Amino acid sequence: MEQPEHDVANSKTQATTEAGETSGGRLVVEEPPLPRRTRRPLDGLRLLFAAVGMTTLVTLAVVAESTLTALTGDLAELNSIMPRGPVEIISFAAGLTAQALPFVIVVILMLRGRFRTTFELLIAASLAAATATLVSEWLLNSSPERLHDSFVPGIQGEAGTPVPMYPAVLVAVITVVARLNLKRVRQVATFAIAASFAVGLFEGEITVAGILASLSIGYIVGLLVRLISGQPSVAPNGWKVANVLKANGYALTALRADRVERYRRYVAESDQGMLGVLVLDRDTEGAGVLARAVDQVRTREEVRPRQAVTMRTAVNQITLQSLAVSRAGVRTPKLRKVLKVNSEATAIIFDHVPGQPLSKLTADEVSDEMLEDLWRQIRRLRRNQVAHRRLSGRSILVSDAGKIWLLDPSGGEVAAPDLAMRADLAQALVATALVVGAERTIDTAMKVLSVNVLNSAVPLLQVIALPRTVRRELQGRRELLTELRDGLIQRIGRETEPVRLQRFKPLSLVTGVGAVAAVYLVGTQLVDVSLTELWRQTDLRWIFPAILAMFLSFVGAAFAILGFVPERVPFWRTLGAQVCLSFLRLVAPSTVSNVALNIRLLTKAGVAGPLAAASVAANQVGNVAITFPTIAVLGVISGSSAAAGLEPSQSTLLVIVGLLLAAVVLILIPPIRHRLRSVWSDFAERGLPRLLDVLSNPRKLAVAIGGIFMQAGSLVLCFYLCLRAVGGSADIADLAIVQLVGNTIGMAVPTPGGLGAVEAALTAGVTTIGVSTAAAVPAVLLFRIVSFWLPILPGWILWTQMQRRGLL
Repeated sequence: MEQPEHDVANSKTQATTEAGETSGGRLVVEEPPLPRRTRRPLDGLRLLFAAVGMTTLVTLAVVAESTLTALTGDLAELNSIMPRGPVEIISFAAGLTAQALPFVIVVILMLRGRFRTTFELLIAASLAAATATLVSEWLLNSSPERLHDSFVPGIQGEAGTPVPMYPAVLVAVITVVARLNLKRVRQVATFAIAASFAVGLFEGEITVAGILASLSIGYIVGLLVRLISGQPSVAPNGWKVANVLKANGYALTALRADRVERYRRYVAESDQGMLGVLVLDRDTEGAGVLARAVDQVRTREEVRPRQAVTMRTAVNQITLQSLAVSRAGVRTPKLRKVLKVNSEATAIIFDHVPGQPLSKLTADEVSDEMLEDLWRQIRRLRRNQVAHRRLSGRSILVSDAGKIWLLDPSGGEVAAPDLAMRADLAQALVATALVVGAERTIDTAMKVLSVNVLNSAVPLLQVIALPRTVRRELQGRRELLTELRDGLIQRIGRETEPVRLQRFKPLSLVTGVGAVAAVYLVGTQLVDVSLTELWRQTDLRWIFPAILAMFLSFVGAAFAILGFVPERVPFWRTLGAQVCLSFLRLVAPSTVSNVALNIRLLTKAGVAGPLAAASVAANQVGNVAITFPTIAVLGVISGSSAAAGLEPSQSTLLVIVGLLLAAVVLILIPPIRHRLRSVWSDFAERGLPRLLDVLSNPRKLAVAIGGIFMQAGSLVLCFYLCLRAVGGSADIADLAIVQLVGNTIGMAVPTPGGLGAVEAALTAGVTTIGVSTAAAVPAVLLFRIVSFWLPILPGWILWTQMQRRGLL
């Protein structure tokens, strides 16, 4: 149980005070009005899982299309074995139930006066029906072949409905009314949905993928309606809580609400003394789970507080851990009783300890005796192998009597591992140092705790080992960790290496995902190509010069970056970063990965952040400023219309327009707009003057422009050599226009490495300058193998090595 942020008296101005006569006398209840409707965090978590499931289904439909099709076929074959009588009876019952059920639900809701829920139900049903219909139309007419084969059933030689509409409507309706007491209705709906799907599979009218898509669409639509509109709150108000306490023998005279970080808390005045009442209800189930789940995945389990998803789990954790801490001899509010308020809420009653959280006190208000008392409490936890895991300035209470109490032990555990108890001490050291400073913290800790115990906490003085509340308080004061660490090492007399608490770094995850993506994309792009025939057609004498030209493009890219950087940056490090881009283009669009990696390269090399961003931005502008005039000049020289066949497709234009609209919407959001304004102000103040100095340096300009021309010319030469390798030929100026325009279109498409767009643009462009399709297709494929696929392995090797050495 956390200590409230405000005193009870201070909360009166924000609370509604009601008084009433009860059988035990006059009772005063003070609390702010509770919301009538809430949006449950657990619904957001369910929506996320449903979206992930839908994405997985689409991925399986593409990757494992034959498996899903075979499964649908095997189930359809059962129709010849099953007797027709039971199947027809089940089909009739399921159809009748499915048709009648929505109307029955509407009638029940109207009789109960749930008019808003009825409206939400109708909205969800309409949205689910429209979504299923639109998805079916797309799958029938415009989807890729693999998706079409996975979702569209064949009925006597004709295409059936890919995504059944009515089951999606039923699932959406049941999802909207799930919080109401309609158990029998849910059971009937489950029968109708399952039976209709089973009959449809036996008769070959639907596919397995279509069933899963229908269920997912209905569930996602229902959750969206619940989240947008909210649901009736099940949280009991103060009067209901007070009545439950009085019914269980507590003679209350007042119940006043006070805020805590996660749960509702009341301070009760009774004949038995002051009580703290913690109320948990299902409206808050799942709050903060996603952020903590990310922490759990990234960070070792021993240093993160345990997170309860459901109300019942939270009640068990709070009560059991409170008893464990109390049995260890540590001061913590005594657990009195756990009471069920109703089926949706539980109240946990503690003794109330008047006092102030440590974070609310000043250094002068905290005596050394108080600090030594804190270290004795920590020592008792360690001796009994109990971990707290949430020690912060809010969970450390200084009572009015000057004693230290530990609150909110719900995230801890018994029989705790050594690392968890060491993390507790590190958390307490930081929380204390934030109030009284590092020196007093170390002095008082040395009086109570042994040198070995304190030395064990030094490696855990890391931001990642601290609770979220302490991390927020530590913002802008990170040097305090260094002061604590250095002070302890100086007093103890020996140094220890920090413990690695991260399971993996985010960039390591990107590396793994990129490796998987590389294997998949290579396989899917080459699956329909006869590599044997391409090998026979290719003249290897042209391949090795093409590979050399590709390497020269990396050299040109390195010079193009260095030309815009005033500081000295090692050339070989810059060249290695450009090779790394060959791998990173697999997990991000080319432009995004290029900008991000080069900024990281420059900042790691000691270039100031604003100047690094300015240099990379100038490089991008320089590429555009040189590429388009070059295309125009080459067009005039050659008199070619090679760019005519390179018009982007309608879908490409729609994607680009969509991204632009999304960018506009994001800019309209105030926090994002303020952040962009801050970035621009920083750039204009520090980066722009330095950048102008660079542009006024003829030597730097020559390096930059020369690098851009070298990069573009090397790629054109590589393309020309690949065309000659497969027996084709073209005017080099015409081919340069094709390559430059095709590469520009590919850079604008938000796919890894411009996959699909570059191939289509280059093939279309080459055919317009007189190259036959028989030579154009293998030439483009060979060029992409040399320029895109071949550098992936060295790019991955350099990426991992440069990361390991801290160069990127």
